[in-house]
Amino acid sequence: MDQSQLPEPFTFLAPIADGVATLDQAAALTRALENVPDLQRWLKAQRGRVVSDLRVNHSREEIGNRINCKPQRVSDIAAGHSRQPGPRRTVKPES
Repeated sequence: MDQSQLPEPFTFLAPIADGVATLDQAAALTRALENVPDLQRWLKAQRGRVVSDLRVNHSREEIGNRINCKPQRVSDIAAGHSRQPGPRRTVKPES
């Protein structure tokens, strides 16, 4: 994927990879990669807040059509549910 293929909300990151390769550039790209999980958590939280606020004036169907999901998923997002399964719980054997 070259810089022209970056998803629109992230095009501001392209300058990090521009020009001749440098140690600072490698460090900046590494920091960005390391923080992707935090970015995803933040984006999900913000989306949940916005979808919840939109439910006051918009139907689940209207929101779902706009964000490309089913109405039930809109409810799940507004409630803070994630598609990601939670951590596996291990059952400790009885001693």
